[in-house]
Amino acid sequence: MARGRQLKTKNNECAYPLEAAAAAFFKNNQARGLAIATQDIYKIYVNTFIEWCGPNVSLGDITTTHFEEFILFKQNKGVKAVSIATHMKHLKRFFKFCIEKDYMDSIEVIIPKYEKEFKEPYTDEEMEKLLERPQSNRWTEWRNWAMINYFFSTGQRLSSVINIKINDLDLENSRVKLNWNKDKIKKYMPLSSAIVSVLKEYIKLSDLHEDDFLFPEYEGKQLKARSAEDSIAKYNRSRGVYKTSIHLFRHTFAKHYIMNGGNPAKLQKLLNHKTIEMTMKYVNLYGTDVASDLDFFNPLDRMNSNTKKTTKRRYIEN
Repeated sequence: MARGRQLKTKNNECAYPLEAAAAAFFKNNQARGLAIATQDIYKIYVNTFIEWCGPNVSLGDITTTHFEEFILFKQNKGVKAVSIATHMKHLKRFFKFCIEKDYMDSIEVIIPKYEKEFKEPYTDEEMEKLLERPQSNRWTEWRNWAMINYFFSTGQRLSSVINIKINDLDLENSRVKLNWNKDKIKKYMPLSSAIVSVLKEYIKLSDLHEDDFLFPEYEGKQLKARSAEDSIAKYNRSRGVYKTSIHLFRHTFAKHYIMNGGNPAKLQKLLNHKTIEMTMKYVNLYGTDVASDLDFFNPLDRMNSNTKKTTKRRYIEN
């Protein structure tokens, strides 16, 4: 009988079905406490790939060619490059889990390159239309108006805002407690005087109480993200604004904050970004400091101002 160290073998990866690995992955995501929405996204992306692969496919069958063909399949269906890249990033996390669990050998998941789409924020003219006080007595219009004021004033994510209750507000000290954040850390965030005034009026008109959600459904239940998106889209179109993205208010807030001379480090805190790099994209797009004194320090402008001509040339010398 042979002695010494035995070679470690995989867990019979050639026979380990994709569906079983996916089930283990989904269970792990739940145990790690990922947000329900994030878990659902992983399920959609992984299950779509499994369905494309067909029945009876095992992890040992998967090669880089599968990823290449899946990407081509998506491209031929007219799926945007950024959407394909997002799908492959989620698959990469799934296969990384399988490799770490010794379900399969290491494999490279291809993520296609793409040009990041720049979505134009709301213009000043569009925001003026959206922020105009409602002329009707329809409660949903007042709620949507207050929500847009809130998004534009704070730059907070929809997932955080729909979880705010009245007792999370401290309007006397101009702050709000966010119990749901992407990083799962509860925190107090400041509120401007303008949004405090809007909220006081809206809460009084809506007759909201301590345990009510700040922006509820008509029946008083928590407003779902999809319902909020649909409601704001309808509100925007009714005001003659055909951009309908709630997330775009976050970009618009950041744009105005930077263009008004706001500090990038403070903006990082307000937007709850993990790194300053995520915030700097707004500085790079909208920062005006680099142009404010360009004419004074630019070498061409300086030289032209120091060498004023006293006569005009009549001819151009060859």
